[in-house]
Amino acid sequence: MLKIDLHTHSVASGHALNTVFEMAHFASQNGVTHLGITDHGSAMKGASHAEYFWVSDQLTELYGVKIFLGIEANILNDNGEIDLTVDLLKKQKVVSAGLHEFTPYKSVGVEYNTLSILKAMENPYIKIITHPYRPEFPVDIEALFLKSIETNTVLELNNSLFARQESLNELIDVYSKMISLCKLNNRKIIIGSDAHVATKIGNDMNIQSVSNELGLTPEIILNNFPQELESFLSN
Repeated sequence: MLKIDLHTHSVASGHALNTVFEMAHFASQNGVTHLGITDHGSAMKGASHAEYFWVSDQLTELYGVKIFLGIEANILNDNGEIDLTVDLLKKQKVVSAGLHEFTPYKSVGVEYNTLSILKAMENPYIKIITHPYRPEFPVDIEALFLKSIETNTVLELNNSLFARQESLNELIDVYSKMISLCKLNNRKIIIGSDAHVATKIGNDMNIQSVSNELGLTPEIILNNFPQELESFLSN
């Protein structure tokens, strides 16, 4: 169970079930100390309009849980453009970004997908790349890792992604390489639950079940270092 979970979704994402207050209450009852609520950007079908993100700087704590309201932005093209303007990005407590279905983005292969994320990583507001590799959006994970050093961006291990038994071997192969690169270069990863229901907040069971195969060890998990993580988000 994660004490810090910076990848969750509220009803504002359009396909999640709980409000911010319900999510914070569940977190408070289950040992979660830091909760990031990163609703999808407006380019995703069913998501909130961009103006929703004006209020992201107005709530910092609920039920004793530190709250980080932000966005999981949608990468839109190979220029790395995302679906939130700079004036609104400045208001977010955490900005992550990734490739998603139900958006204008179309995957046309490894090279295009990799370039799209590489360009997005040059955006100084983006701190986390969510589920950097998915079977639907294959990428060169080493290229993304090297770019993450340059841009001081963190790559995510996504718990929901590892629920997919049909592609589990493929995911282990790719993400074990990412973890190995992190260890060789003294870098950290972040784990996100990607919860769309409050009861999934802090859940990392899918990742823990394959942690040995991944080579995952506590010292490279940014979630384990709250002060370092808070400093990372504020810089």
